[in-house]
Amino acid sequence: MTGGSPGESDSPRILVATNMYPTAGDPARGAFVQAQVEALSARGSAVRVFHVRGDRQAGKYAAAIGPLREAVRSWDADVVFAFYGLMGWIAIWQPAPVVLSLAGDDVLGTPDGRGGITVRSRLGVFLTQWAARHAAAVCVQSEEMRRRLWGKGLRERARVIPYGVDHSRFAPGPQRDARTRLDLPLDPPLVIFPNTPEETRKRLPLAEAAMVLVRAEFPTVLFRVVARVPHGVMPDYYRSADCCLLTSEWEGSPNVVKEALLSGVPVVSTDVGDVRQWVRLSMASLIAEPSAASVANAVCRVLRERRRENPAPFIEAFSSGAIAGRMMTIFRAVRPARRN
Repeated sequence: MTGGSPGESDSPRILVATNMYPTAGDPARGAFVQAQVEALSARGSAVRVFHVRGDRQAGKYAAAIGPLREAVRSWDADVVFAFYGLMGWIAIWQPAPVVLSLAGDDVLGTPDGRGGITVRSRLGVFLTQWAARHAAAVCVQSEEMRRRLWGKGLRERARVIPYGVDHSRFAPGPQRDARTRLDLPLDPPLVIFPNTPEETRKRLPLAEAAMVLVRAEFPTVLFRVVARVPHGVMPDYYRSADCCLLTSEWEGSPNVVKEALLSGVPVVSTDVGDVRQWVRLSMASLIAEPSAASVANAVCRVLRERRRENPAPFIEAFSSGAIAGRMMTIFRAVRPARRN
């Protein structure tokens, strides 16, 4: 468990329980959680992180119930802020109120490639829904996720609050300087695909098929899959690009889209999660149908103009500072009164 700032006396003490947090071996995993921790600390709250490495062994989730109870007791936490449904299931077995932030596949499930979801993710969805019913507050990333919650009462009290992005880190900058730092050619148009290629729901083959068609008009275009790079390097990848491409089958609130827009980079995306909401605020981004021809047409439109986005509308919408302010309102509402 890692510590945070001491906080102000009237600010809640927040224990962040998460299975996603940057490590030396995977510095990008859960970087959005780290950004939220830093933003909450900046607002005066004492914040500590309880990290469960469930990606290594599923049994670590059940084994974490006792240690999390002890962490809440020993640190005298006011609120447990749980990221992801399984972490919510762990968190409900301790006495502090739980604010549960759901990510996407914890509610929607993991596609099995045959039009359904995997057996393992069915169990995950069940445990997520159970945790959500017992949480003091529930946050989801999109209206689609809210509609998939079980029960009218749960859907009505859930709040749509996307994960925040640090706009001091993800901000526009000179494209040629960024390409120089990354050792990329300076002049050809560049499309980036900042996703883990092994995740089938990201549909890398669709992106690659679209880029074959794009090269008919832009034969020198570069296409880069950006995965497992230090999160501190990601701003340069966005600044170096002319287009950020997302071809996912489903998403909650994809951070790569928000990071790109704050960095001034147009996005071409399938209509997933809350992407359409942000594209409406955009000057140059486009939604495409999930076909190679539609994605290629949208990418070509973006590359013809090679415009940059104005990040101003997105800072208030989903910067980590703005989201932290909304979350603090929730934490203050659910924390119990302290005895003198």
